[in-house]
Amino acid sequence: MEETTTGPTGTNSGFGAAGTAAGGPGAGAAGGAEDASARFGKAKDFARDKYDAASDAMKNQYNRMRERVDDVDFGAIADQVRSYVRSNPGKALLISVGAGFLIGLLLRRGDDED
Repeated sequence: MEETTTGPTGTNSGFGAAGTAAGGPGAGAAGGAEDASARFGKAKDFARDKYDAASDAMKNQYNRMRERVDDVDFGAIADQVRSYVRSNPGKALLISVGAGFLIGLLLRRGDDED
Protein backbone atom coordinates (compact mmCIF):
# COMPACT_ATOMS: atom_id res chain seq x y z
CA MET A 1 0.00 0.00 0.00
CA GLU A 2 1.32 3.44 -0.90
CA GLU A 3 1.69 6.11 1.70
CA THR A 4 0.32 9.58 1.07
CA THR A 5 0.94 12.55 3.26
CA THR A 6 -0.47 15.99 3.01
CA GLY A 7 2.06 18.80 2.83
CA PRO A 8 1.70 22.37 4.08
CA THR A 9 -0.14 23.40 0.92
CA GLY A 10 -2.72 20.65 1.31
CA THR A 11 -1.46 18.61 -1.63
CA ASN A 12 -0.41 14.97 -1.59
CA SER A 13 3.34 14.60 -1.30
CA GLY A 14 3.33 10.85 -2.11
CA PHE A 15 2.26 9.04 -5.23
CA GLY A 16 -1.12 7.98 -3.87
CA ALA A 17 -4.19 7.79 -6.09
CA ALA A 18 -3.24 10.73 -8.29
CA GLY A 19 0.14 9.24 -9.19
CA THR A 20 -1.21 5.81 -9.96
CA ALA A 21 -4.13 7.16 -12.00
CA ALA A 22 -1.79 9.22 -14.15
CA GLY A 23 0.43 6.21 -14.79
CA GLY A 24 3.13 6.54 -12.14
CA PRO A 25 5.64 9.14 -11.09
CA GLY A 26 6.90 10.04 -14.59
CA ALA A 27 3.46 10.40 -16.22
CA GLY A 28 2.78 13.84 -14.70
CA ALA A 29 4.85 15.65 -17.32
CA ALA A 30 3.09 13.87 -20.17
CA GLY A 31 -0.30 14.68 -18.66
CA GLY A 32 0.70 18.32 -18.29
CA ALA A 33 1.86 18.44 -21.89
CA GLU A 34 -1.40 16.93 -23.08
CA ASP A 35 -3.34 19.43 -20.97
CA ALA A 36 -1.28 22.31 -22.37
CA SER A 37 -1.77 20.97 -25.88
CA ALA A 38 -5.52 20.75 -25.35
CA ARG A 39 -5.62 24.30 -24.00
CA PHE A 40 -3.54 25.53 -26.93
CA GLY A 41 -5.91 23.80 -29.33
CA LYS A 42 -8.93 25.44 -27.68
CA ALA A 43 -7.24 28.86 -27.77
CA LYS A 44 -6.32 28.32 -31.43
CA ASP A 45 -9.90 27.38 -32.30
CA PHE A 46 -11.24 30.38 -30.37
CA ALA A 47 -8.84 32.75 -32.15
CA ARG A 48 -9.68 31.25 -35.54
CA ASP A 49 -13.43 31.63 -34.86
CA LYS A 50 -12.97 35.28 -33.87
CA TYR A 51 -10.74 35.89 -36.91
CA ASP A 52 -13.29 34.30 -39.25
CA ALA A 53 -16.12 36.35 -37.73
CA ALA A 54 -14.14 39.58 -38.06
CA SER A 55 -13.08 38.69 -41.59
CA ASP A 56 -16.66 38.00 -42.64
CA ALA A 57 -17.84 41.26 -41.08
CA MET A 58 -15.14 43.22 -42.90
CA LYS A 59 -15.95 41.53 -46.22
CA ASN A 60 -19.64 42.36 -45.78
CA GLN A 61 -18.86 45.98 -44.89
CA TYR A 62 -16.48 46.29 -47.85
CA ASN A 63 -19.12 44.96 -50.23
CA ARG A 64 -21.72 47.37 -48.82
CA MET A 65 -19.41 50.35 -49.25
CA ARG A 66 -18.40 49.25 -52.74
CA GLU A 67 -22.08 49.12 -53.73
CA ARG A 68 -22.65 52.60 -52.30
CA VAL A 69 -19.66 54.00 -54.18
CA ASP A 70 -20.81 52.32 -57.38
CA ASP A 71 -24.18 54.08 -57.00
CA VAL A 72 -22.55 57.53 -56.86
CA ASP A 73 -22.31 59.44 -60.12
CA PHE A 74 -19.04 61.35 -59.79
CA GLY A 75 -19.64 63.14 -63.09
CA ALA A 76 -22.83 64.68 -61.72
CA ILE A 77 -21.05 65.72 -58.53
CA ALA A 78 -18.24 67.34 -60.54
CA ASP A 79 -20.87 69.25 -62.56
CA GLN A 80 -22.55 70.46 -59.35
CA VAL A 81 -19.22 71.64 -57.93
CA ARG A 82 -18.36 73.39 -61.19
CA SER A 83 -21.71 75.20 -61.28
CA TYR A 84 -21.36 76.22 -57.59
CA VAL A 85 -17.89 77.63 -58.21
CA ARG A 86 -19.14 79.59 -61.22
CA SER A 87 -22.09 81.03 -59.32
CA ASN A 88 -20.15 81.71 -56.04
CA PRO A 89 -16.50 82.31 -56.89
CA GLY A 90 -15.72 84.24 -53.68
CA LYS A 91 -17.07 81.51 -51.38
CA ALA A 92 -15.31 78.82 -53.39
CA LEU A 93 -12.01 80.72 -53.13
CA LEU A 94 -12.37 81.20 -49.36
CA ILE A 95 -13.26 77.53 -48.87
CA SER A 96 -10.25 76.39 -50.87
CA VAL A 97 -7.90 78.78 -49.01
CA GLY A 98 -9.26 77.57 -45.66
CA ALA A 99 -8.89 73.93 -46.64
CA GLY A 100 -5.32 74.56 -47.83
CA PHE A 101 -4.49 76.35 -44.58
CA LEU A 102 -5.83 73.46 -42.47
CA ILE A 103 -3.97 70.87 -44.53
CA GLY A 104 -0.78 72.95 -44.21
CA LEU A 105 -1.18 73.12 -40.42
CA LEU A 106 -1.72 69.38 -40.16
CA LEU A 107 1.30 68.58 -42.31
CA ARG A 108 3.53 71.09 -40.52
CA ARG A 109 2.63 69.75 -37.06
CA GLY A 110 4.20 66.41 -37.90
CA ASP A 111 7.52 68.13 -38.67
CA ASP A 112 7.66 70.21 -35.44
CA GLU A 113 7.58 67.17 -33.11
CA ASP A 114 11.23 66.21 -33.81
